[in-house]
Amino acid sequence: MRIHTGRLLLTPANHLLAVDSATLRNLLSAIGFIGDRLPNSDRGPFSSPHFLAGNNFLSLLTFAGCSVNLSLESGPDGSPFTHVRLLGPLPRPILLLGRNTRPPRCPTCGSRHPLWAWDWKGKAGFGRSFVWVEGVFPGEAEPTPAFRAALTGLTASPWRHFYTQDRYSR
Repeated sequence: MRIHTGRLLLTPANHLLAVDSATLRNLLSAIGFIGDRLPNSDRGPFSSPHFLAGNNFLSLLTFAGCSVNLSLESGPDGSPFTHVRLLGPLPRPILLLGRNTRPPRCPTCGSRHPLWAWDWKGKAGFGRSFVWVEGVFPGEAEPTPAFRAALTGLTASPWRHFYTQDRYSR
């Protein structure tokens, strides 16, 4: 079994905010975050369009570490590569999490809160609209202030990011 590299997800901080998909796609295209749409990309769970990384993709994310290794195109064997998905707007908020998510808990008070109110420590999140950057190891990249400003300007609301990893076999 192969371990999934991971993904970076961005979503409005207000988990109830639904962003028009065409408006979001147009913004991401205009700033060069996404490129051409990938064919046959509307299949599978959370069916949504997939896009190649745009010309400014690498300048709109800040990468940590000295040996970041991203493949921005699919190899001849169809191996996984870094690309962008746009998910939403969904009819209601969903919780996205992965194998790297640890359940939140209050060890002192045992308090119960709605799931969306917990601090998932950047390993899960709620939302109705997502920018989904596939093929990014958790903690390896985060949006630049300019990218955040563009997203905030679109929605008049701040955005946040988190990371998930899945298990899959190939």
